[in-house]
Amino acid sequence: MMVILLNCVTLGMYQPCDDMDCLSNRCKILQVFDDFIFIFFAMEMVLKMVALGIFGKKCYLGDTWNRLDFFIVMAG
Repeated sequence: MMVILLNCVTLGMYQPCDDMDCLSNRCKILQVFDDFIFIFFAMEMVLKMVALGIFGKKCYLGDTWNRLDFFIVMAG
């Protein structure tokens, strides 16, 4: 939950029109946080796939919320 909250805060602080080339310290720091958050969610997804299995009725992709999570991580 803390990582989701951190993601919401960093998304709210991001100003793409002010720094198109990401040259400011603020933009670079937000990029580092964004990379950390993506890696965290990707690792969480992979660990769940390893623990539950990938396909099947009671496996990772058998649950609708996990499919949504998979789609969001892959889109990221």
